[in-house]
Amino acid sequence: MEDNLKTYFVYNESSILILYDCPINSKLISDLSNAKKRIEINLNDCIVEIVQSINSLLVIFDLGKISTDDIITELKKIEIKENDQLESHKTWQIPICYDLKYAVDLENLAKEKKLSPLDIINIHKSKVYDVLSMGFLPGFMYLGFTNENIYCERKENPSLNIKKGSIGIALNQTCIYPQDSPGGWHIIGVSPLDFFNLKSKNPCFAKPGDKIQFIEISSRQYQKMKKEKSIKPISK
Repeated sequence: MEDNLKTYFVYNESSILILYDCPINSKLISDLSNAKKRIEINLNDCIVEIVQSINSLLVIFDLGKISTDDIITELKKIEIKENDQLESHKTWQIPICYDLKYAVDLENLAKEKKLSPLDIINIHKSKVYDVLSMGFLPGFMYLGFTNENIYCERKENPSLNIKKGSIGIALNQTCIYPQDSPGGWHIIGVSPLDFFNLKSKNPCFAKPGDKIQFIEISSRQYQKMKKEKSIKPISK
């Protein structure tokens, strides 16, 4: 990513924010993941954590092992070459039920967009989405980018209790709620999977740079899969 401009900010006394000034797309998300991996490899002894966002990396370091000036110098030395693929990425197939029983905002959103509910469903499931970043809740994935025809603002009145597994859309992104939560995204479906499990070695199976493909299932299939507690997401 030699052509991308990067700016280094001192976020606080023990962290540096690297901001990438370039178009947000699949290439940038992949490059950010590789940059994160390269920094982890080269500065392993002094890195506490690296948080990847949609167009930045927050590098948290041990101030007792390296100074702010020195880590910025070291970060600038680490080249992120365009064709280097240090981090492997997966495409996860996620079952989703669009039944109106669970898609509580689908009809209203369809009216707002002057589309049918079926149009919204077909448009939503037609794309493979990048996992742009994680946040808001543990295991909450920001996925992009949705088709411009279903672009929508967040709800004016957020819902107080969105159910675990709910699939939402807002602006040009879609998401999956990993647990019951308030939220302002328009809910258009639900998945039977667990998206955050503290008992697992990797509590969240997906990571930024991975991709998500939604596979439609019926209400009957959803209920059956919900009962199968051991069901796992499929990667390819």
